[in-house]
Amino acid sequence: MKIATTDDGTPDGRLVVVSDDLRTQQFCAENTLQQALDADRISPEGAALEFDAGRCRSPLPRAYQFLDGSAYVNHVELVRRARGRRCPRASGPIR
Repeated sequence: MKIATTDDGTPDGRLVVVSDDLRTQQFCAENTLQQALDADRISPEGAALEFDAGRCRSPLPRAYQFLDGSAYVNHVELVRRARGRRCPRASGPIR
C-alpha cells in the first residue's frame, strides 16, 4: 500500500491510497495522515480516480511538533563548519 497527501486547498491536504503502479488513487475515510496515525488505520473508500503526483504535498504539512537538531553539539559544529565559523567551544582551526 502506498499513501500520499494531495493538495486539496486546505492546510493539511487530503490523504489518499495510491495504486502500486501510481496510476490511481482512492480517498481515505481519515482525511489526513495525522488523523490516520491517531486512529491507527487507513480506510480507502470510494471509486479509484486518476493519481497526479504533481499534486502531492509534504506527508505531514503541519506536524504537531517541531524538533530542532541544533540542540545537539555535533549538529551545531557541522552547521558552523558549513558556514565557515568556529564553534564557541572549539579551540583549533576549522577543519
